[in-house]
Amino acid sequence: MEGSTDGSELKELIKKVRQEYHEERYDRSEKKDKILELGSNPEYRCKMFEGCSWSKETVRVEDLGTTLPRCAGLPPEVITGTLGDVLKFVKQANPDKYQSIEYINSLKRVPEVLNEFSTIVISPGSTIREQKRMNKVHGEKNWDIKETWGAVHDANHRTMAKILANDLNKINCYVGHPQNIDS
Repeated sequence: MEGSTDGSELKELIKKVRQEYHEERYDRSEKKDKILELGSNPEYRCKMFEGCSWSKETVRVEDLGTTLPRCAGLPPEVITGTLGDVLKFVKQANPDKYQSIEYINSLKRVPEVLNEFSTIVISPGSTIREQKRMNKVHGEKNWDIKETWGAVHDANHRTMAKILANDLNKINCYVGHPQNIDS
């Protein structure tokens, strides 16, 4: 984005990657290999991928939370709220204090590129919004984790930027419905 004021270089890169991906026609095993190769926390992500049935759905932003125990380097007290709470914080917080907010704001400048990403993956249920995960990372405390229908499982920066740039109250997602996942 830095070298292209209108995002054209990024659009071309996305077009190329998308074309290569569609030409490959990855099977389920190959998709899992890509998660292991490219993702952060790949073992957990593979377990989630394998342990869910997937569908494309439109979800209200107010029904979502973020991934715990971390999300975009934001304060733990903020990310335990709903995605709407997190978005309010992102809008009001000083971008100089949080590098992730500066990043989200830079992504917002190219909404047409954000819209190229088909969907955002979320996981209904409490599989990734748990007290024990917060305690492990941030210390023993009652974290007041808001119950949400689902949580953004990956791409929190991109999801927030897309919602803010397009002023969305609903977002299209690949929704993973947990079948048999151990936390």
